[in-house]
Amino acid sequence: MIPVDEVFAIKVDNDKMKATIIQKMRLDEETTFTVEDIMSLIKEYGIIYGIKEELLYKVLTDENALPLVIAEGNRPINGENGFLKPIFPNTMEVTNKDDLRKVDLKQVINIPSVTHGQLIGEKISATQGTPGKNIFGEELPAKPGKDFRLRPGKNTRIDESGFKLYSTIDGQMSVEPKVIHVYPLYEVNGDLDLKTGNINFVGCVNIRGNVPAGFEIHSKGDIKIHGTVESAVLISEGSIFVSAGIVGQGKGLIKAKGDLHTSFINQGVVEVEGDVNVTQSILHSKVQAGGNVYCHKGNGNIVGGNISAAKNIIVKDVGNAHNTKTTLYLGVNQDLMMKEKIYSENLQKAEDDMKKLTKLLSNLNEKEKTSGLAANEKIMKLRVRNTVILTNETMLQAKEKLEDFKETFTEFGNSMISIEKQIFPNVDVHFGKYRRKISTPHQYVNIYLENGEIIIGHK
Repeated sequence: MIPVDEVFAIKVDNDKMKATIIQKMRLDEETTFTVEDIMSLIKEYGIIYGIKEELLYKVLTDENALPLVIAEGNRPINGENGFLKPIFPNTMEVTNKDDLRKVDLKQVINIPSVTHGQLIGEKISATQGTPGKNIFGEELPAKPGKDFRLRPGKNTRIDESGFKLYSTIDGQMSVEPKVIHVYPLYEVNGDLDLKTGNINFVGCVNIRGNVPAGFEIHSKGDIKIHGTVESAVLISEGSIFVSAGIVGQGKGLIKAKGDLHTSFINQGVVEVEGDVNVTQSILHSKVQAGGNVYCHKGNGNIVGGNISAAKNIIVKDVGNAHNTKTTLYLGVNQDLMMKEKIYSENLQKAEDDMKKLTKLLSNLNEKEKTSGLAANEKIMKLRVRNTVILTNETMLQAKEKLEDFKETFTEFGNSMISIEKQIFPNVDVHFGKYRRKISTPHQYVNIYLENGEIIIGHK
């Protein structure tokens, strides 16, 4: 009888998480094997965990089913990071970080002020995660979530437990990822105009009208605009909420340490450290988000411009039927890519300069040994030595920065573009240094980076 290992073989993936059985030769009518034979073969390979015993009979009865995955390990589930759960007034409690991103813009605009002694937040501790196991039975440790120390924000206090946060004044909540402030409120009951002028306030700012072009608002807390923002400058150390949309005309700036919530962005310039939440459209704009870009409600389309998100982009449509050029950056924003390019050029220039300086210094040293140096040559040698020291420092700094960029570029493996409807041609997709130009339309797809290749996968 032919040994089972001459007919079948097992391929194990490099990460030891999956085993696939293949058939090396066809069975003749006289040769038969049992499930126990296949199980013995599996154990000969040292595979003891995640064996799909219910599929082993199929190996013997259905040649068309091969190759067949007959064992799979369990990947570890990493722990969740600790986070600060805001508790808004009127029992509007946010139970997790994702819910905070889904808060309706109009509800946020109408959040009433908090009062002295009111509970406004609670720390949710990090979790340890669940370990996994590969097909050889080796345990794979989970990465525990990162915890954080709850600290009081402006005009808040922490209770004795160290987990609950209370307001110490009547004011307006301003929520950041790991701290909540309560600020006094500055309110304009109408449009911002010359009578009011520019605003620079240590608390939250609430404009019940529009912000015309040319005006500036600087706020230590949140900025809430009930109307439209034209090509104005809004800079907030909290979040920014614009009910009727942003019409930037390529000018002005919307900048926040928190999130941006708005209905649409047209020719706007946006830089936020948190998420960008848009309920209609992003048109011909430059948008940079340190978190996610959400544009999947209403029209939910992104057309033209450059959109950067450190995490994910969730959108209905990207581009349009006119093939308007649109660029999406995932994981690393455009500015960071430009900085990386500049440091690479600086390093190359410094290395070239170092070669020239080293050669010049060597020639001066040689001349000094043989015939001596004139006074001006001695000064030149001193200058060259100093320039060598400065150039070497420039090289070291550039190398350190490039190492930092390299580390940053490798941290966006889980970033994704989720297309809920359609992505059109002439859209450029960048994952760090990797780029893919979309040349044909795709519907209902996820775009992600895998093994150095940008993949377009159907949902």
